[in-house]
Amino acid sequence: MKVINFNQHVFEDFLDKNLSDFMIENDKLLILGIKEGGIPLAKIVVSYLENKYSNSLDFETIICQRPSTKIKKSNQFKKSILKTLFQVTPQFILNRIRVLEHYYLMKNVQNSYREVIFSDKIDFSHYSKILIVDDAVDSGNTLKAVLDKVKENVKNESKIFSLAAVVTNKEACIWPDYTLYSDVLIRFPWSLDG
Repeated sequence: MKVINFNQHVFEDFLDKNLSDFMIENDKLLILGIKEGGIPLAKIVVSYLENKYSNSLDFETIICQRPSTKIKKSNQFKKSILKTLFQVTPQFILNRIRVLEHYYLMKNVQNSYREVIFSDKIDFSHYSKILIVDDAVDSGNTLKAVLDKVKENVKNESKIFSLAAVVTNKEACIWPDYTLYSDVLIRFPWSLDG
């Protein structure tokens, strides 16, 4: 499996091709960034849409992580050691580690349960469109859990969309409405990946 580096200009071109007609007059949009990796990507989407449209737009975050992400990020000492190691390790070794980690995660995806947490202050009925943003879809369990939870809380006719930079697994249980890449791994500058 190929590992590529995230390129913000390529992503912005993707947004321009796919979201240039996303909003119409009087649309009120809520963008939900899935913590951790979806937040920086969602901020890029927010910036793009704010520059493109004069419509009302709000940004909120949702917490929904697989157990391995919680473990990787739970200890600040381990996190700083990993970051230091990633900075001094040659790219080809980091690529191999990233591919092995992905295969391990996909092989051990047994528990699809994800707890989804968001602010009680979000009034979903206030929005005509909701866009859920994550950086990568692997098994699809996180995106599916978030979509299900949002649908549970939307009581009006809001249209719900999803966007991810990449779907890494052809057999993901759900695919976002908008995706730039598939069947590759992306090294995001904000991720704790090799």
